[in-house]
Amino acid sequence: MGWYIHHVNIPAVDVPSTRAFLRDIAGLGIGEWRYPPNQGELHHDDASIAYFGCENRGIHVVRPIPTFAVDNGFIHNPTVGGHFAITVPDIEAVKRRFDEAGVIYSDAGVYAMAGCHQIYVYDPSMDVIEINQVVDATGGAAPPREDEAHDIHMEPGGWYVHHVNIPSHDVVKSAAFFEELVGIRPNPVEDAKDPFYADPNNTIGFGERNRGIHIVRPTPGFGSDRGLLHNPTVGGHKAFAVPDLDAVKRRMDEAGIVYLDAGENQLAGMRQIYVFDPSNNLIEFVEVA
Repeated sequence: MGWYIHHVNIPAVDVPSTRAFLRDIAGLGIGEWRYPPNQGELHHDDASIAYFGCENRGIHVVRPIPTFAVDNGFIHNPTVGGHFAITVPDIEAVKRRFDEAGVIYSDAGVYAMAGCHQIYVYDPSMDVIEINQVVDATGGAAPPREDEAHDIHMEPGGWYVHHVNIPSHDVVKSAAFFEELVGIRPNPVEDAKDPFYADPNNTIGFGERNRGIHIVRPTPGFGSDRGLLHNPTVGGHKAFAVPDLDAVKRRMDEAGIVYLDAGENQLAGMRQIYVFDPSNNLIEFVEVA
C-alpha cells in the first residue's frame, strides 16, 4: 500500500463563478458530495462549495469561512488559502511521528466526508496540508484499494488530479517534512526539459512520472526570464490532466480568457497551459502524451 492525492481544495470568493469556469471552460462534471452520519459544521450550500469528482476525491471549491476552525474546534482553518489532501494507509503512524516531533495538528476525525478520517497540519512553509485515511463505518482502516499505489484515479469525463505545486523557500526542509513525518518517498523529477526543474535545490517531487507533489522554490524571474505570462513557481498551483487540452483552449479563446500555452517546454511528454481562475488562483491544465 502507498499514498495518493485524495483531493485539492481551491478557495473561491465567488464559488458559482469558479464552478462555471471548471464546468463550462475546463469541461469537468459536477460530482455529488458524500456526508458522514454525524457531520461537523460545514456551512455547505451552493454559494459555499462546488464539487468535481467522485467519492469526495477530485476538486473541492470552497468559500473561505473565517469562523470555520472555531466552529469545529480546530487549530487550522482548511477553508482559507486552499490546501491539498494526501491519503495514507496508517494515519495513526503519521500522528505518532507528529507527536514525537512536536508538530501541532488538528485531528478532525470523520467529520466532513463519509469514511474519511482527516487531520490538518502546517508544513514548514505554513501551507495547510490535509492528511487522511479511508476508514470503514466503525472507524477502522478500510481494506486496501488498488489506487493506494498512487495510480491514476480517473474521474468521470476522463480527467484527474495530476499534481500540486507547493512553494517553499527551503525545498530540502519541506521535502524532509513529507518524507520523515508524513512518510512518503520523494521521486526525482523525470525528463525535465528546463534545467530549473532538474535541480533538487529548486524542485523535489513525490510521486511517479511527475504526478503527485512538486515542491518548488519561488523564483521571481522565472516567468520573465522565459518570456512567460504566468510564473508557476510563485504562490503554488494545482494541475489537472484533461483528455483534450485543445478543446479547453478553444473554450478559453471563445470566452476571451487569457492563458499561457507553455507547450511541452518544461517536462517531456506533457503539454501544459496556465490560467487564473475567477478568484485568481493559478490553475494548470495538462495533457499527457
